[in-house]
Amino acid sequence: MRALLTIIATLLLTTGFAGEVFTGEKRNDQFTIHGRLSCYNGGSTYRIWIIGSKRMLYVAGDRTPAIERVNRYFTDTDSWFMHDIFADFTVEPLAPDEKGHMRPVRVVAIKRVVIAKDGKVIEKRAEL
Repeated sequence: MRALLTIIATLLLTTGFAGEVFTGEKRNDQFTIHGRLSCYNGGSTYRIWIIGSKRMLYVAGDRTPAIERVNRYFTDTDSWFMHDIFADFTVEPLAPDEKGHMRPVRVVAIKRVVIAKDGKVIEKRAEL
């Protein structure tokens, strides 16, 4: 747990975090956010938490090239629940933002990637 908090703190400091976090709520075109992609049980398997906020986006467009690269990177289905991908995600909203609900998005690009397993950094990449 301590390692995960260290990762989050490091990422917040390196992204120029200051005060309010951009969540793209008022945008209906592509925008980039800094978040954590994780795998969840339920209707929307891939979700992105926008770091520094209480906002969660769900990845509805699973067949984009960016998500295909994520799927190829983790071939073992059990490992998904132990991995997190921290990155700058460029997303395209699939519906208008509705307060109190997860917004469906399509992931267009993933850059400045940090991959963690069980809260420990295992790899850093420029993009995925």
